[in-house]
Amino acid sequence: MRIAIFSHAHPNFSKGGGEIAAYSLFEGINALPGHEAWFIGRAEQQMLHLGSPVASLNAREYLIGGNADIPRLTATIALGEDSDFADMLRTIDPDVIHFHHYVFLGLEMIHAAKRICPRAKIVLTLHEFIGICLNSGQMIKTDGRLCYRSSPRDCHGCFPQTSMEDIFLREVYVKSFFDLVDTFVSPSDFLKDRYVTWGLPADKIIVIENGLEDGHRLPPRRLPEGKQRGRFAYFGQINHFKGIDLILEAFLGLPKAVRKQVSLDIYGSGLEYQQEDFRNKVQDLLKQADKQAERMVRFHGAYEREELGGLMEGVDWVVMGSKWWENSPVVIQEAFKFGRPVICPDIGGMAEKVQPGRGGLNFRARDSLSLQNLIVDITEGQVDYDALVRDMPSFLRQSDCAEAHLKLYN
Repeated sequence: MRIAIFSHAHPNFSKGGGEIAAYSLFEGINALPGHEAWFIGRAEQQMLHLGSPVASLNAREYLIGGNADIPRLTATIALGEDSDFADMLRTIDPDVIHFHHYVFLGLEMIHAAKRICPRAKIVLTLHEFIGICLNSGQMIKTDGRLCYRSSPRDCHGCFPQTSMEDIFLREVYVKSFFDLVDTFVSPSDFLKDRYVTWGLPADKIIVIENGLEDGHRLPPRRLPEGKQRGRFAYFGQINHFKGIDLILEAFLGLPKAVRKQVSLDIYGSGLEYQQEDFRNKVQDLLKQADKQAERMVRFHGAYEREELGGLMEGVDWVVMGSKWWENSPVVIQEAFKFGRPVICPDIGGMAEKVQPGRGGLNFRARDSLSLQNLIVDITEGQVDYDALVRDMPSFLRQSDCAEAHLKLYN
């Protein structure tokens, strides 16, 4: 079987969970006999050859241009019969075309793929709620509140400059391309439920968790006698939805006696690309932490996925602070892979993957005081760390994820 996998980014140049999951699927399929996968990742124009939106990166790997923004999701490269996009697909001649996203690529790419390869099965993995929500697909209201439903009237309340008629027409437009999809994949039941409520047929959405490269659990960090497991770490992108500011506020507000027992390592990138007010807020919080005598916060910047096992070896907990629902954060799977409990908010895909006592602990979403109290409980020995590790769920291996997709493709 020949499979073309499209992603909104290539993990060589972008470190988000969606592109990592898509690339892992590409690797997993290619490792199985009798199957070939191609990976086509969207890239900025400067990464491409002058005059062409398609560039060969490695064997069976391409970069492709595109800048379809979230409100319109309109493709920005040529998709006609004589386009480089069409030539690439004809060269691959896939049995399956799997879009692991459509943002930046453009919804018209689904239609073009169906036209160019009419016998190919079209599969789309759903990420975030970009088809539903104009606010970066996060289903957070523009005043900061969590959004529990979508309708033209509700969305108009967030975007009064956009008429209810235009919001309705956008929904019709998105669904007209989704009608061309044979099967949808959702990495969580939570995300599937949101799209079913929005109008997608439940029997067309299959839940398959994101897969990761094979690995094994690390032993717990060696703990000096009389010490608590107080090493926390954040891994992932840094933006205002991910809640690194909430995590910092929780740690900065800890009692002095607790601050002496804990540390927070931040491994992440993207702060420099955020809006100025959020960037300044995080930088101010980091400066406050640096002034404290305990120096408990350390900012390390970006990391490569090959480094992750070594980084997790030195920590006890993986902490998340996301202020939106999340879907199926890859960092949770990565933490389970290496045997590190996760501390995360109690909403959405996070609460589905991490349940109290099974894989980690939850705190009240968007509440730094709730996280702070949980950290205090940990330092006071009120949490059975060994039980959390013992009862931790397994992660879906790359090979098993590939096998599950191949069954779906047939």
